[in-house]
Amino acid sequence: MLKLDAELFTSGRSRFSDRVPGSLDPTAKVYVKIKLGGLERTLLAQLDTGAAWSVLESDVAAELGLLNRVDEEKKRLLTPLGMREGHLVRLPFALVADEGDSLHTEGVFFVCGDWPLDLTFLGYSGLLDRIRFALDPQANHFYFGSS
Repeated sequence: MLKLDAELFTSGRSRFSDRVPGSLDPTAKVYVKIKLGGLERTLLAQLDTGAAWSVLESDVAAELGLLNRVDEEKKRLLTPLGMREGHLVRLPFALVADEGDSLHTEGVFFVCGDWPLDLTFLGYSGLLDRIRFALDPQANHFYFGSS
């Protein structure tokens, strides 16, 4: 794991993917393995440090029973795909480690029923700003730990 001033900076490492299998997007991105509370399977999520919030793909949100919750305060999020309306939920999730320890924590996700992409994004506010992380793009390694 990575150290800073002789102290552990991260506690886990995973290999990240440059592309989602089957995607036609020609540009490389960073896709990491996560597990969301309530789901057994591992998902790929795109790291997006420029995103205001993390966004949960609609199929996963539906599977977790997070759509159409009338008791939640409505939020609006401007995305490259236009303005979306939904709500924010705090969910337990884990960054899955290939080496070291997986990081089990919570994150804030934006949920909307009309999210047009079959992809979850990990954004800065309420998620990435709460953990330590580093990338080694030559080896496709994603390092992470609690802050």
